[in-house]
Formats: sequence, structure tokens, C-alpha cells
Amino acid sequence: MSYKALYRTYRPVDFTEVAGQKHITTTLKNALKNNKVAHAYLFSGPRGTGKTTIAKILAKAVNCVNSPVDNPCNKCVNCLGIQDGSINDVIEIDAASNNGVDEIREIRDKVRYLPGYVKYKVYIIDEVHMLSTGAFNALLKTLEEPPAHVIFILCTTEPQKIPLTIHSRCQRFDFKAITPAEITAKLHEIIETEHIQIEDEAVDQIALYAEGGLRDALGLLDQAYSYSPNFIKVDDVNQICGALSLKSQMDIVGAILKMNASEAISLMDELMVAGKEAQKICQNLIQFFRDILVYKNVGFNDSTPKLYQNENFSTLAKTISNRRIFFYLDILNKAANDIKWSNNPRLYLELALIKMTDEEPESDAKIWKNFSDLESRIQKMEQAPVVEKIVEKVVEKPKEVKAQVEKPVFVEPKKSVQEEPNILDNIEDETKPDVSFEPEPTLFEEVNEPAIIQTPIKGQKSPNLDVSFDSVSAKISKTITPIKTTSLTNTYNIEFVEEVLNNGNRDDKNYLINHWYQLVRSNPTGVNEQYASLFQSGELKASSFDKVIVVFDNPATCNRLMKPSVKLIMKSVIKNAFDREIEYMALPTDVFQTISDEFAYLWRQGKRDIKLSPIVSTDLRDVSQESEDSTAKTESKIVTDALNIFGDLVRVKKQ
Repeated sequence: MSYKALYRTYRPVDFTEVAGQKHITTTLKNALKNNKVAHAYLFSGPRGTGKTTIAKILAKAVNCVNSPVDNPCNKCVNCLGIQDGSINDVIEIDAASNNGVDEIREIRDKVRYLPGYVKYKVYIIDEVHMLSTGAFNALLKTLEEPPAHVIFILCTTEPQKIPLTIHSRCQRFDFKAITPAEITAKLHEIIETEHIQIEDEAVDQIALYAEGGLRDALGLLDQAYSYSPNFIKVDDVNQICGALSLKSQMDIVGAILKMNASEAISLMDELMVAGKEAQKICQNLIQFFRDILVYKNVGFNDSTPKLYQNENFSTLAKTISNRRIFFYLDILNKAANDIKWSNNPRLYLELALIKMTDEEPESDAKIWKNFSDLESRIQKMEQAPVVEKIVEKVVEKPKEVKAQVEKPVFVEPKKSVQEEPNILDNIEDETKPDVSFEPEPTLFEEVNEPAIIQTPIKGQKSPNLDVSFDSVSAKISKTITPIKTTSLTNTYNIEFVEEVLNNGNRDDKNYLINHWYQLVRSNPTGVNEQYASLFQSGELKASSFDKVIVVFDNPATCNRLMKPSVKLIMKSVIKNAFDREIEYMALPTDVFQTISDEFAYLWRQGKRDIKLSPIVSTDLRDVSQESEDSTAKTESKIVTDALNIFGDLVRVKKQ
């Protein structure tokens, strides 16, 4: 055979030509230079990373005529003889086909004889983990105390299968997977030498598909050169590897993001007709979503393949959130595992695509899409110019009004402050009442919630600035109103808290905490499941068996759970979970901390049947007369999730 494969033609002949294993070559060169070569070595690492190659270089170096040297000269008779295999004192053994105890006993008997041509007899045993237990035992004594003229080099891809008794008798070197950048650099050297015409993107793709093995990379380059000898394009590399092109991956992902199941399955059918395997399609999609995650969280760097450094990829990556990507990856990973053990891999890939594009109202895919859309719309609103800045340009006086509308974008009104005698004595400047803006209803609306200042939306006309000062001043004066304080007693009754804390039942509290998961498990569907999930996100702080206190980080969640209509639902939810009726109070974490500090202080003073100060909070409100609209019982999970996450910043517009 006249032709010699590239990976054989360009196999390194000394340590300087080895790519990506500097930590090993440096150690061996120093050992050779100082004449401190060990009697046994164990080389472990992924395939195609240079284990057998370095073993042969080491065999040449120890037997070089000029030894001790840190690198073989490759000119003397010994180096050339070992290189072409004419010197039989360097023995390569494939343990996969010579794994019996008899073969190892034969080696044990022959090591006693001196080498015929060179100084050291070197045994290179490849895939040594394939040896049987008896073979390992036969090798032990010889490996521990071999004759002075014998060196053993054991190579393996699975070091965990080798007995520890063998490990302890060898110097172990762990070979690492070669990075794509190092593989690319080596490929460019060979491409230039061989005068191969190839796209840079195709070289990057070969480096990625090699998965850390330089031998695999050279094999792919050789195959691509045979497939397209005139000019190798990235599509040629994808074709011989059975992988998807970047365009195919982006088309499928685009269909998934558009929730278009028919288009996604149609694209999959075209790929499978073209010879792509379901397993490969699934793995390529997983890799593609992984690359999007890396780009979104790390950005492009020197190690990023040029294939992904284009505007289309960047645009697509910016339209999808991390959470949605993780949702897709969970589905694809499960599909990949199912495909591996299935006789019908196409079936599981189709099901995965349908699940990722499911348009059913309560489906996970629909929820994540709505959630992403919600986040995008809120982000646009936050980035748009605010109305105050427009008003500020028009209104030059009076100064007092201008000062009130300059900042901030959101004006947080004080809500539901507990009425106390002379409460205004604590306010530094009584002449400046708190103000809140009440613009036209925006995307989210709910009564008595902080206002979100309406912003110009793209495509709409900007507000008319050609107005008189008197009209603007009059309009602003209508929107500035003093904050009224209301009592929280009806909703957040301190007597409820006093009863729970004074009659606390630690055993029942621990029982409820340990079985808190029952809230969702016992209410798996419908509105009960939504409120059970919301309630389960809180932390149980105290229990008196028939009454409990649960705290939440978000005060808006407390206000929601304390509405009478919600309490009716929660009564059923709790009874389903714990088989008894339990009254509850939902409190913000900081409010409960203040109450518990006061209770603990009075308890340490020796007081019992403790009476506490009324609950005061600017974030809580009296909701005792509020009821949820009947549509709330059928509201989608996405709206509930948005309320839980964004709290008072969100307003739900009732249609």
C-alpha cells in the first residue's frame, strides 16, 4: 500500500512534536537528562492523546547512542531501528488480544534475557486494563522488581479497572484531552505542509468533533480531503461526520422557539432522509443549546469556534432565557437516554420536539414561552424613557412641583400604616406630603398597587409637548395626593400572633415542617395546585396546632394570601395536606422578625401571656374586604408565577 494515513505520517518522533501534553514531556525529559528513568510507567488518558507515541519516544531516548539525552536524536542506528521496527528489543503488546495468564507468563520468562541490540528492553503494553485478574497477578512480581535492563510502559484509557497493586508499582502520568485550539494549530501545520485547501470554519469543526483526540482529528481531515479534494467546506465535514450544519441547527431551534411543532418535525424528517441519525440530531441540539448558554454567560473568547461568531447566532441567543434553555436541555437529555436503549429512536426525538413546542395552555413549554415574553416586555418598559423627563422639560415652575416629579421613576406610596396618636410627629417635614403618581393604566393593573409610570411604546406617537404651563400644572396637581394611613387590624390582627406564640407547639411545628411538601403533593391540579405551590414557598415559623404563622420574603405574597377569597381556597388546600383545619397568617420576614424579637425580650423578662405591639408596615395593606375576581380561579400559572417573582411591581390587567 503506497498511501500512508495522515495520523501515521505525522506521528511525533520526539517530545517537541507532541501537542498538548507539556506537563508529561517536561517531566520525562528531565528524568532522561538526569538519568533517573523509572522501571515502570502507567500512561492513562483519553484515546488519541499520545500515550503510545510518547512510550515509543521514551524507548528511543533511553536507547539512543548519545544517551543520556532529553530527546532522541532520530539519526543514530538505534533510534532509526526502533522507529522502523527493525530492532525487536522494543516490544509492543496489545493486551486486548493477549490478555491471558499464559501470555504474561511468557513475558515474565523472557525478561531475564538481555537485549540483543540496545541497552534497555522496553515492553509497551497497550490497553492494559483488558488483562485478566490472573494475568495481572502474574505480572505483579516482575513489575515490582524487574531486571535492570527492562522497562515496562503500560497504556490504558480506563485506569480505574487496573488493580491498585499495579498502580503502586508504576509512575503514573495522566494524559489530558487536547484542547480545540491546540488541535487547530496542529491541523494548520499539516494543512500547510500538504497544501490542502480548506475553510477555517471547517478546521474548527474538525477540532470540535475530535473531542480532544488529535489522532481522530487527523483521521477526519484525511476523510474530508478524500471526500472533497479540491476545497473542503464546513458542510463537507458535517456530511462525513453525520452531524447537522449550523443552518440546520438554527432552523430547528427557531421552529422550537416559535412553538411550531409541524415545522420542527418536518425539518427533522428532512435530516433523517438525508442520512442523519436521531441520536446525532439530539446530541447536536444539546451542544447547540450549550453553546448558547456559554455565549450568554461568558461571551466570545479566543477558544470560541469561529463558526458561532456570527450575527445570526448572537441574535438567536439574545431571544432566549437561561431558564428556557435548561428546560429544553432536560427534555433533550432524557430523549438522548431513551434513544440509546430504543429500537425506534425516531419516536423519542419526535416526542421531545412536540413537548418543547406544546401549545396547550397549561403545558410547560407554553408557560416558559409566556414567562420569557413577560420578562422581555418588562425589560423594554424599564429601558424606555419615562414620562417624568418629558414633563420636566415643559414644567419650569413652580420649583416645589418640579422637585417632586424629578425622581424616582417608581414612587412607592406608604400603604396601611397603623394609626397611632401623633404619628406625624416622627416626620421631619410635615409640609411635604408623600405623593404617588396615577397615570393611565399600563400593561399591568391592580387596584391599590404602586403605579408604574407609563412609557412611550415603539410605534406610538410621543406625548404632545405643545401645551401651556397652566394645563400641565393643573394635571400634575390632580395626580399629587396625600397618602392615607389605614388600620391593619382587620387583616393582620396582632391577637392572632399573640395566641400562636403564647401557645406554641414545637412538636406540631416540626411535624408540619417535615411534611410541608404535602401541600403540593396533596393538591396536584387546578387552582389548588397553584396556591399550594405559592404557600409552600413560605417558611413555617410557629404553630399552635390549629393556627400557624408562615413568613414570605415578598410582602405582596402576604397581601395576596390574606385575601378572604384566597383563604377559602387555602383552607381546602391545607386540609387536603394535613387532614385538619388550620388557620394561618402570612407575614413578611422582616415584620415577623420584629415581632419575635419583642416577644423574646418580654419572655426573658419573665412575662407570660404576652401582649405585643400592633403590626405596622408600609408594605402591608388591609385586604379584609377585597375578593379575587372569579377569573382568578382559572388564571394561568404564568400569571401566578409573575406575581410571585415580581410582587408589587406587577399589575394584572383584567380583560
